[in-house]
Amino acid sequence: MTLLIRDATLVLADRVVPVGYVLIADGRIAAIGEGAPPDALIASAKRLLDGTNKVLLPGLVNAHTHLEQTFMRGYSANRTLLDWLKNCIWKLQSAMTPEDVALAVTLGLVEAMRGGATTIVDHHKVPLSRRHTDVVLEAADRLGVRLVLARAWADRGANAESPSAILDDLKRLFDEWHGAADGRLRIANGPLVPWRCSGETLRRTTELARRYGAATHCHMNETQAEVAMTLEETGMRPIEWFAALGLLGADFHAVHGVWLSDREIALLAQHGATVVHCPAANMILASGVAPIWRLIAEGNGARGVNVALGSDGPASNDGQDMFEAMRLAAYLQRVTTLDERAMPPRLVIEMATAAGARAVSGPALRVGDAADLVLLDFDAAHIQPVGDVLASIVYNVRGSDVDTLIVNGRPLIEGKRMLDLDEHALIAECRDRARSLARRAGVE
Repeated sequence: MTLLIRDATLVLADRVVPVGYVLIADGRIAAIGEGAPPDALIASAKRLLDGTNKVLLPGLVNAHTHLEQTFMRGYSANRTLLDWLKNCIWKLQSAMTPEDVALAVTLGLVEAMRGGATTIVDHHKVPLSRRHTDVVLEAADRLGVRLVLARAWADRGANAESPSAILDDLKRLFDEWHGAADGRLRIANGPLVPWRCSGETLRRTTELARRYGAATHCHMNETQAEVAMTLEETGMRPIEWFAALGLLGADFHAVHGVWLSDREIALLAQHGATVVHCPAANMILASGVAPIWRLIAEGNGARGVNVALGSDGPASNDGQDMFEAMRLAAYLQRVTTLDERAMPPRLVIEMATAAGARAVSGPALRVGDAADLVLLDFDAAHIQPVGDVLASIVYNVRGSDVDTLIVNGRPLIEGKRMLDLDEHALIAECRDRARSLARRAGVE
């Protein structure tokens, strides 16, 4: 199918085109141009989308979330991170059936897509059985979105798995799912946190992931208490320990990175690793403010650190709106650095698009790339009038302004409506199922 989007404002890597067009053919971007499309392109297109008063940009990458946590909203209020995990989240996760997971994840995917994400990295924390994991991939396949499932594991502490069970299931997932659905579905190694993982299993799972060309995705340096635990046990800070184990590289995602030393920042830069910034969760859980401007800007030998953006799970953020994540990322760095030049809008948009795409080997808005695109409705009182398109995207746009969302050339949201899904019926079923889960887990 050929699809032509015309008369839209285009946000390209190097410029903003006030009026332009994009032609999609066979799931890929076939042409990008300024002004009105040639008559021959219009004639060749099977479908036309009018982009008048709309802005087209690359699909956003939500580089870290926990989709099943849609059933766990609101539990983070007035709790520390470890109290929240031990007394709420772990209990709820342990009680989830595959049917619970399938519904919660479907709801989470819909929410993330409505928040502008065409690619979602799900740090899947309930691999209680093969079925608990497979339903996540099946939901993403059914909805048509691009998903990286980072299979979470811990071989120490509560609910620990044996190293052999972890490695066997990871290999199965790589063999059965990695690259499935025309490349939309990918698997990653997902150790939970340094203090719950042994060095040997960290090495072995990372080696396995690298054989498949896959990433390793782990919560790192989120709180001062967690850093202290690793330092006490290993004599090294978390990033230093992972570097000594040989885990850092361009295929490594350090999620959060709130409490990073100068040495750790230098190591991340040296190895080309990605830091995934989750500003809302860090604020809600009072974890601190990640030094994002230092990671990106020149200083401390850390120029060029790739920083992607994530919402984190709905249990610790309560939402997956990537436009909110962009706005918070910009505000936090400005207020903490006292530098009004910090985090210019184009840079923030790059964190949510190009930087995320680099981390997950995803597409961008270029001819030949897979057509993963978001069309925003700018005809709204909270956006108009527009003085600067990029500033409006970061400071004014909300997830509710996503008019059309396209993955691999296929529209999944159009006219602000989910296609091929009864969203109201899904919400009603999830509401009842979440109440049942809370009763079963004993955390009402």
